[in-house]
Amino acid sequence: MINNIWILIGKKLNGEASAEELQELEELLQQGGADQYPLDMLEQVWKNEHQTKTNDKLEAKWLAFENQLDIAEQNEAEETAAVQQVASKQKRVRIIRFISIGIAACLVIGFFWIRGDRAIGTGKANEINAPKYGISKVQLPDGTKVWLNGSSKLAYGADYGGEFRKVSLSGEAFFDVVKDAKRPFIVTTPTISIKVLGTAFNVRAYNNDKTSEASLVRGRIELTVLKNPEKKIILKASEKLTVINNEQPAGKGAISSQSGSITQEEPLIALSRIHQARLDTLPSEALWIENKLAFDAEDFERIATKMERRYNVRIEFKTEALKKLRFTGKFQKETIIEALKALQGTTYFHYKTNNQHILIY
Repeated sequence: MINNIWILIGKKLNGEASAEELQELEELLQQGGADQYPLDMLEQVWKNEHQTKTNDKLEAKWLAFENQLDIAEQNEAEETAAVQQVASKQKRVRIIRFISIGIAACLVIGFFWIRGDRAIGTGKANEINAPKYGISKVQLPDGTKVWLNGSSKLAYGADYGGEFRKVSLSGEAFFDVVKDAKRPFIVTTPTISIKVLGTAFNVRAYNNDKTSEASLVRGRIELTVLKNPEKKIILKASEKLTVINNEQPAGKGAISSQSGSITQEEPLIALSRIHQARLDTLPSEALWIENKLAFDAEDFERIATKMERRYNVRIEFKTEALKKLRFTGKFQKETIIEALKALQGTTYFHYKTNNQHILIY
């Protein structure tokens, strides 16, 4: 059974409502139905529907049917009652069609309201995921550019760009931050937090890696190790900080540098310089954004981790001594076998492959 209010609205728009019915409709709308039955909008829909009916195939059929009724009425006066009955049915069909249009319009309004509510809902994070063996480049709302290495994830909340520009990172990313002295840019990883105003730097913080690393290309950053949050470390351009994620050496940890060491409780972190070859536009720590695998005096174990992500292989070492071998180099188009042969040309080791598994011995 059709809802009474829809029938009253249909009669009003069709010009068939009596004064009593118009009064009843007004009272129903005043009792709280105005929000559910947007009469102004429905009147416009009804008007537009009638303006375009000549172009509608369905309306053409209705007009043809009405013409047939007119002819029948002229030729056979005794069929007047039947014609009036058909006209009454036609009006009812128009009311039903109007109700369908109104319901569809309300559904459209509800759909866009729900979408809008989801888009502006507070606390819902925006998340960007890089493909497992690829690189993603994104631009944040303030114009900051971010490159995400394979299997990395970046997230930021709906309040990004308010008092702070906060993002969280799992994996590796290179940030080119738009300068904004009033709104610091903050990167949080599972092990470190970095605060900047405007600069370019690389962060590597994969969950399963033994170390996390922050490398500063230009500007200054304030770095906090989450295990020891009262300690603030200021990095200058061309400096790199490496943090041991899980391993804890015997006794107390230390911040080590070329000039000496500073004792602290935990964890063990190392300060060093980044390396940039004369012909490269970026230091080796960030050359991955140009799809290059670069390393500067890194141990074989860390290089192997990068190779695993790049080539989709699993590398195993037969001895701990092999993990500590150090290499400097750069690969771009080489296959995993070509890369291993190049490393093999500088240091003595063997390898054998079994599908995606590689054993270093």
